[in-house]
Amino acid sequence: MPTHCCSYCLKPIPTASGVMWHVSQTPACWHQWRKVLEEPINVMPVENKSLGTDIDGTHDPEDWQYESDQDGTPNLHEGHFIQYHGVHDETETCCLSEPQSKCACVEERWVTYLLTQSKWAPFQNEGEWELAHFLMKNVGQTKMDEFLKLDISGMLFDNAHSFLKYVDRLHTGLGWTCEMIDMEGDITAKDGTLRHKQLELWQCEPIKCIQELMGNLAFWDIMSYMPKHAYTDVNGENCIYDEMWTGNWWWDVQTKLPDSAVVTLVILSSDKTTLSQFSGDKKVWPVYLTIGNIPKDVRQQVSAHVTMLIGYLPVAKLECFQKKSWLLAGYCLFHHAISLLLCPLADAGHHGREMTCIDGYICQVHPILAVYIMDFPEQCLVACNKESWCPHCLVQSNKCGDLKECTSHSLHAVFNPFWKELPFTDIFTCLTPDILHQLHKGVFHDHLVQWCILIVSEKEVVTHFQAMTQYPALHHFKKGISLVSQWTGMEHKEMPRVFVGLLASAVEDHVLMVVHSLLDFIYYAQVQQHMDTTLTAMEESLKMFHDHKHVLVELEVCKDFNVLKIHSMQHYISSTHALGSADGYNTKYPKQLHINFAKEGYQMALWLQCQEAMHYKSAYLEWRKSHANSLEDGFMDSDKMIFAINTAPCLAVKAHYKVAKTPPQHQVPVDHIECNYGAFEFIPTLEHFLASCLGHHQVIQPIWLHSIITGHGQSFQKIHASPNIATHGHKKDIPARFNTMFILDKGHPHTDMIIPNSACMKPAQVHIIFRLPEHLRTYPHLPTYVEWFTALQHWDPVSGLYIVSCSTWNHCHNASVISINHIIQLCHLQAQCGKEISKDWALDNVLEKASLFYVNSYIDLDTFLALEQPVS
Repeated sequence: MPTHCCSYCLKPIPTASGVMWHVSQTPACWHQWRKVLEEPINVMPVENKSLGTDIDGTHDPEDWQYESDQDGTPNLHEGHFIQYHGVHDETETCCLSEPQSKCACVEERWVTYLLTQSKWAPFQNEGEWELAHFLMKNVGQTKMDEFLKLDISGMLFDNAHSFLKYVDRLHTGLGWTCEMIDMEGDITAKDGTLRHKQLELWQCEPIKCIQELMGNLAFWDIMSYMPKHAYTDVNGENCIYDEMWTGNWWWDVQTKLPDSAVVTLVILSSDKTTLSQFSGDKKVWPVYLTIGNIPKDVRQQVSAHVTMLIGYLPVAKLECFQKKSWLLAGYCLFHHAISLLLCPLADAGHHGREMTCIDGYICQVHPILAVYIMDFPEQCLVACNKESWCPHCLVQSNKCGDLKECTSHSLHAVFNPFWKELPFTDIFTCLTPDILHQLHKGVFHDHLVQWCILIVSEKEVVTHFQAMTQYPALHHFKKGISLVSQWTGMEHKEMPRVFVGLLASAVEDHVLMVVHSLLDFIYYAQVQQHMDTTLTAMEESLKMFHDHKHVLVELEVCKDFNVLKIHSMQHYISSTHALGSADGYNTKYPKQLHINFAKEGYQMALWLQCQEAMHYKSAYLEWRKSHANSLEDGFMDSDKMIFAINTAPCLAVKAHYKVAKTPPQHQVPVDHIECNYGAFEFIPTLEHFLASCLGHHQVIQPIWLHSIITGHGQSFQKIHASPNIATHGHKKDIPARFNTMFILDKGHPHTDMIIPNSACMKPAQVHIIFRLPEHLRTYPHLPTYVEWFTALQHWDPVSGLYIVSCSTWNHCHNASVISINHIIQLCHLQAQCGKEISKDWALDNVLEKASLFYVNSYIDLDTFLALEQPVS
């Protein structure tokens, strides 16, 4: 006879451990158990009380734990936690920098994570768990079944069916429900009634998703509960706009709520997509949810599971409507379906919901829709306006080429849009910028590039690309841009990197000013941490474009500028002020989620349950590993959980380098160095280097190798200093590659930042990096032979680029042997070609043939910010 039973549903269960397993796996019982935990109770110190022994709740009132094994480990399913509430001391002071709800509520501490007898359960050991994780992640069910039927001893399961039963025993995520929507059309059926269409709406409770994110221990040190103001100066004159909590929107909403409220910034994203090329015309419309309280770099990691799928909007041909009504009926269906999906947000936004946050406090959380990420057609769908009108403002469609706005609009007659009942939500400010589709693809590729081709001709553009100087990972478009069959996001982002230098001297100054200003705006829009100064420069760039755009009409390359993507640029600055930098709202991220979530509703519910079970188990094991010491002690002291405040990252990254352990060439003769590496002044410059750094020593044997100089953050930039390699057998000829770098001149204090208008830093071409023989290796860094260009002192206001030339000494290249640690970072020089490029200029000789060069500041975002001058 069963000796135990569940305290909530009274189901008889044989063992105490079985009771806890039943509670953790039964949603109704689990929610009742959570409610018990959230009730504050008076507790005694741990060291003064013994553990309770009854699981049915009849234990002594002073007992504070559930039944455990003899070793004191709580016998509950992993993924849940026990909390005890301490009595709030009346004399305790509150921290004024935190919301009052977090200070006024009784203090909570994590006592321990609920542990099973084995952390690998329901699997036998670590090896079996790793195998299960691999199979679920990488192998289909058919191949899985074939593999498990192999004769493998010691396995708990021998086929896919028994294996999935073990997976089903893991803790899973939130449940899914399917709600039927009955659409009544305007076509009369044979029986005289109007035709109907039954549609499925698969959904997951959004409030529970938010509660899961707010209480996820993986984010305990990065979660933000309040807005912040950040400045670059002590006087608070240059404000920083980065994460959502640095924007003005959160501050505005916070003032409208009670002092005890904690705002959760809800971020929605959706994108209609086709299932696959083998599924006919089947389409799905997934809706994703995340919160802006978590940093944007974590939100955009698919592996972090910060973005959760909350529903599939119905997608079907509305054959019960006449064709002329399809568009409006589709609009109404979308708003009705998503209103059903987001209905819980309305009440929770008004009145708040009690949620247990990561730090253990119970807060009154108000989830407010702040951002909706989608492409332009869906933006118009959400804003209920036609696609020929702006979804953000009231500008007329024939006036969107100007900076001024007009009070007119063209709306669809949508009854009850979904955002009508959402509190504190201005849907038109929720629609965030789309850098890829609006700027890279729209403004730049679809308009600016086509205008310039009409002015210069595509043949001349191709010729300029063929003579483009080399730079690591730079796409050269050697065969032209018209032969690119399908433009991807990579190609759209590659062309702006060289476009200004490519057109400089090839077009009139006014045209180049238009190109220069638009590229400046596009680059400023990608800045990850904006300041008042960068936003001002961004606004001035847009103004300069509108001041000079008339030249394109005069050249008859376009009739007007009534293009919505051009008009959308004026909304970027206000959006950044309100919600932080635009890179946090990338439409590319929802498309990446389609790989895992673009399935039909019933398939999704089953598949997602298994995948979430494996994810929760992995996250639990990772958390347990990182807190092994705390678990051994039986508790986790909240005083030790110190939260790190995110500050502005340092702009100057300390430079370091790595070199290959085994160089490809040994004992290279000096005449070979002078001829093949172009180091014609190698001997005199080396003698000067040795005399100034090492004293008098014997002749060395130079060695060529690759070196790597650090770039931004954890990225590395590879320096190429390789001679021409002639054709050998089936291997083609490889041209020489000698990269140009920003190098700190000798005698100046060390710096890791690009400093324009200064003689301490110059561009130079690296020809050879070598190693000194053993008896001369008293100098800590490798010597490097370089040939100098002039300093960055002449800035061209038309192109926005610095102009340099080859530095000479006695009619020869000014060369030096320097220490490799003087190299700051890569530099890209573009030859000043004129209106027609010389026919003998090629990829491998343009640095020798040309006399003047543009320092390409558009090669990457860091270089752009370092070299950009204010727009006048």
